[in-house]
Amino acid sequence: MKKIFYSPGLFCLFLLFFASPQNSFANVFASQIKITNPDSTEFDGKFTDGSGATISFFLNDTASSVLIFIKYAQSGSEIAQIDAGSLSRGLNSVEWDGSGTEEGKNYLIEITAEQPNYSSTEWTLFYDSGDINIYTRGVAVVTDRKSPDFGLIFTANDGGPLGTGIAIYNPDGSFHDPFLVAADLSSGGAFDYGTDAPLFTAIDSTGRLYVSLKDKGQIVRIDQNFSPEILIDGLTLPKGIYLEGKDETVTIYVAADNKILRGTIGTANSLKAGSMETVAKFTGFYPQQIILDDDGYLYVTLRVSSDLGSDGKGIRKYDLSGTLPVTDDDAVWFLSEDRTFIANDLLMDYGNNRSSSADDILYFCTRAGDGNNQDGIWRVTDITSFFPDIVRIMTEETFYRGDENVNARATMDFDAAGNIIFMENANEHVFFLAPPAEGQINHFTTRAPDTLHVAAPTLVQEKQKGNLPASFQLKQNFPNPFNPNTVIFFNLTTTEKLSLKIYDVNGKLIKTLVESRNFTPGEYSFLWHGLDASGRKVPSGSYFYSVEGNRFRESRKMTLLK
Repeated sequence: MKKIFYSPGLFCLFLLFFASPQNSFANVFASQIKITNPDSTEFDGKFTDGSGATISFFLNDTASSVLIFIKYAQSGSEIAQIDAGSLSRGLNSVEWDGSGTEEGKNYLIEITAEQPNYSSTEWTLFYDSGDINIYTRGVAVVTDRKSPDFGLIFTANDGGPLGTGIAIYNPDGSFHDPFLVAADLSSGGAFDYGTDAPLFTAIDSTGRLYVSLKDKGQIVRIDQNFSPEILIDGLTLPKGIYLEGKDETVTIYVAADNKILRGTIGTANSLKAGSMETVAKFTGFYPQQIILDDDGYLYVTLRVSSDLGSDGKGIRKYDLSGTLPVTDDDAVWFLSEDRTFIANDLLMDYGNNRSSSADDILYFCTRAGDGNNQDGIWRVTDITSFFPDIVRIMTEETFYRGDENVNARATMDFDAAGNIIFMENANEHVFFLAPPAEGQINHFTTRAPDTLHVAAPTLVQEKQKGNLPASFQLKQNFPNPFNPNTVIFFNLTTTEKLSLKIYDVNGKLIKTLVESRNFTPGEYSFLWHGLDASGRKVPSGSYFYSVEGNRFRESRKMTLLK
């Protein structure tokens, strides 16, 4: 049962986590917040017609508490709270009658989701899609809370029953609508990805997606309208991608054949492969995935060939601040293949200090092979040490309750709350993993990307003073009896500050339709649609409507019949 509390100026005691995904203090969050009419059409800005509004959103996990805050867009002061109680993961919605709003004003919607922490010491698997036929090669989660795509999971899918192109998942792991976008020719689209593609993914600060096309030698950028364009052509077997910077300063790193290249994109719509700088060059093995830490050090997963499923050659760290390109023997440290097996994707927790790698944590996923139960996700204990160690945070036994191989093409990313989204292609599952957390409870606040505009009233008429009664007049509501809507009329001959309120027969306040508003002389009418202050339908019976001001107060009786 939802509860609505009207509290202008009330300070919200819930901590707002507007940090990046490495701050692993929350697991559950709301996203894809939308405000519509109850019939799912675009919100018309009207509450006076009695239809109200629907606030819908996705939860990535079950929440023990969900609070919805409505605030003035300009000042940020709160006008209402909706207590939605505990809600399940997936798509949820609440109905709101607009109480507390003023016509012609803009409002913000914020949602705070809360749940008990799973563990203070261990990573916890909290979602398993089961076998859903994914052929995922790269995943990127939208973590920018200003983006309308916030929370969506974008993946590069290379064939299978789901098709070839960019597949989109909702924040709870369900298929988004639309699901397959920027599709390949073979899947009904207009773009040719070639074979064994699209592959690894990255998202820039404007929400554009980048994927590599290995056999075509290209990097393709896909805009917010899902239109692919070739950004870089003429590469040799490109695979892993990493983006650094934002807006005009974006630099792209690409693992291509036995090299790692970088080039500044800026505002360009294309980048010549020949103009890119070679920052690393290897002999005898090939880079697959790449990532940088806060100090600009490069981390690379290596393979024995350019084949995506080839055997591993460990993980190495390189300093790019000196003479370039770095080569095999320039590694600051390396983790050999007998420890990392076939390491694929890399993930960096950048900590709270983005100016130093001292609090950065590196994760990688690995395939160990048949008869070896070392498959899973691992953490490097200290990337700043010359002799780092590794710890497995999630095992294949946890994923599959037995010795089941993790794919050499498996991929992962952080969501906005610090959970790992893991796309595992051997058994074709999607997993969500919650990090260890501090304290007993975690909570996360999300703001809707769009403001809510309340339209000016349509049930107000003003007449010349000479056409009005000589004194204030409160008229009988119409219709009466009513179900569920009725209109309340009154006339004014002088300027007054008035409130319009609904009471039950015991004198208990049920609803405030107007609170201390200045009225000029005229004829006014307001619609009440039988809802109390919490947005719930009131029972059948008698009610009183009352116009209250400094100089007078007058009431009339009305009857609701169902």
